[in-house]
Amino acid sequence: MKKILFLVNAGKITSNENGGASVYYSHLELLFKAGFHIEMVVLEWENQQIYIEEDYKEVAKFVSEISSYKVISKKHNKGLNRIVEAITNPSKFEYNFTNEENTQFLKNKIQDNNIDLVWCEWRWSAILAANSALKVPVIYAHHDWEYKLAKLRKRRNFLQKFHTFQKKRVEIAIVKKATACISGSITEKEEIEKIASKKALYLPTTYKEIILEENNLEKAPSIIHLGGMNTTANRLGLERFLDVCWADLKQRIPKVNLKVIGSLKQATPTLLKKLKDPQITCFGFVENLDTVMIPKDIHIVPWEYNTGTRTRIPVILNYEQVLVATKPSVSCYKEITKENSVLCNDLEEMTEEIVNLFSNKERLHLLSSKGKEVFLETFTADNQFQKLKTFIHNLV
Repeated sequence: MKKILFLVNAGKITSNENGGASVYYSHLELLFKAGFHIEMVVLEWENQQIYIEEDYKEVAKFVSEISSYKVISKKHNKGLNRIVEAITNPSKFEYNFTNEENTQFLKNKIQDNNIDLVWCEWRWSAILAANSALKVPVIYAHHDWEYKLAKLRKRRNFLQKFHTFQKKRVEIAIVKKATACISGSITEKEEIEKIASKKALYLPTTYKEIILEENNLEKAPSIIHLGGMNTTANRLGLERFLDVCWADLKQRIPKVNLKVIGSLKQATPTLLKKLKDPQITCFGFVENLDTVMIPKDIHIVPWEYNTGTRTRIPVILNYEQVLVATKPSVSCYKEITKENSVLCNDLEEMTEEIVNLFSNKERLHLLSSKGKEVFLETFTADNQFQKLKTFIHNLV
């Protein structure tokens, strides 16, 4: 049985905590089902979350060992050395954890535990491992391109633009240095292959099937938005929907209601003000989505860019809700088509499509069923673990 060292950021891991945690949970379950021995190291980064044993109780069944490591950070160089570093070593320039102490920790862990492969969740652990000259293969589980998200900020000064440029250099270097990459986005998987000139694996986030009770088919659907405001796509997407679509929808569907599910902790004051609407209900984080995700409701994804992975899309399909999304937002999934979802060129078109769904229950119910079919065909662990097993066995 091959041994995998699974590096992951500190933080609660469940299939419902947030998008990143859903990916971590999915990958651990897939590796377990594929028959690998998993030793997980929780990385405590400077000024970030710390290891709490309770946070990993749901994934303890997938791993043989859980330990933590406080990543050592060092002060950046100054003066001329700092300038030279910016030119020759962007990883060390941008991040203060690429040092001999952290490298030695990884090498000792690999040697002492006879590790065959290192699996890195998200970019920081990949930066650490890829710059440590390890003697075993390194898989980078790629979540998104940070530099692309940074470019979407409305106002950036020269220094911010420079750091974005440097981070792009780092991200490009990681996918080249890693032995292989895995992505939940088909488009980013193809980008990685083009940049790194090596095969990557498209591995969508998987979830356990939800067995639903049939809801009242005669009721008017609600509009749903699921996702915490700590994510750029959720925060900006929802605000754009409220700016472009909401007033028109209320005029054309007077009793329409919007349900916003997810933490509002990082919502902007402007967004919070817009959410204070009598026809909008904000639930905050909901641990049991069964209480708020009702079949045949209309679920919007108003993000207007193709970045990262919209991990809530499989959740939407699993709950038999009708996905109404901009085309760029679902480009990450090759399985999402006009046969099972409503895909819009822009937010103005999204308004029209929502109005049409309210007056066409037959189409609403058909898309709900088609979406569930796609979920069962693609987004469960049983559908994905075998190709992951084959991919890894070709590396070790």
